[in-house]
Amino acid sequence: MISQRANYFINYFKIAAVNIKSNISGNVFAFLIMSFSFFIMLFFLLCYINIYNYMNTFQKSNVMLVFLKNNAKKDTVVHFIGTLDGVKSSVYYSDKSSMEFLEKRVKHLRSVLKNMNPDNLPAFIKINFKKNAVSGIFLSNIYLRLKSLKGVKLVYYNKILRNKIVQFMFFTKVVGLILFMFLFILSIFISYSAIKLVILRKQNEIEILRLIGATNNYIRIPMFIEGEIGTVLSFLVSILLLFAIYKIFIFYKFDSFLEFFRIKIIFLNPAQIVLVLLIAVISGIAGTYLSSKKFF
Repeated sequence: MISQRANYFINYFKIAAVNIKSNISGNVFAFLIMSFSFFIMLFFLLCYINIYNYMNTFQKSNVMLVFLKNNAKKDTVVHFIGTLDGVKSSVYYSDKSSMEFLEKRVKHLRSVLKNMNPDNLPAFIKINFKKNAVSGIFLSNIYLRLKSLKGVKLVYYNKILRNKIVQFMFFTKVVGLILFMFLFILSIFISYSAIKLVILRKQNEIEILRLIGATNNYIRIPMFIEGEIGTVLSFLVSILLLFAIYKIFIFYKFDSFLEFFRIKIIFLNPAQIVLVLLIAVISGIAGTYLSSKKFF
């Protein structure tokens, strides 16, 4: 019984292969349309993941930079920082060591930095706080107290933007979900349109098969197999194209500039790729079902 079903399944695959070969131009056209659809979906997902990852990293940062006025004495500020709870470490950078600090962080811009005068750079103190050791309210209070100290010119503190970051991340999730659902529906519509073009070109063949007594399954199952083969191949081409673009981006070191802003470009992980593959398979099944519905 099992071997008989396996033979039926193999036979359906053979019929699907013959159908693809007999209508190669129509299948190639449908293949290109679906590839473009899946590429847009994957590209959007890649952009979304990188934006979300950057904002999440930015939110978790517990660093405060205290910039000092020119010729200001650091002792008062350093002493105040030493009295604070939750401080993991603090490092003072003079105007000259500020240049060394920049050179370490942006090695690819050394040719630009070497033309700068270190005297034009501000002295600052970098404070690292212990993770989860202090609350946002406590850090905000430290920020305000540091700003009021004599000799302090500017205090950079990313937690001031915490609420805005949280709101932005929530907004990103909502908009991302809406756009992803829209792209999912769009992929079904595109698959439906592409597969329908292929089926319409075989309309006479389907009518002949029905006249000679072919069952609905004998006609329809190869259609689904044909549609899924095209869908999976379209997805593979899309993911390979996106990966090639990502590698070119890395090869030519376009990401080096983004490192200055602590932006690290990452590629989709296996779970995310599998998710889009499942969406592609579902859209292929739905597209084949809707486009062949009028015949059965």
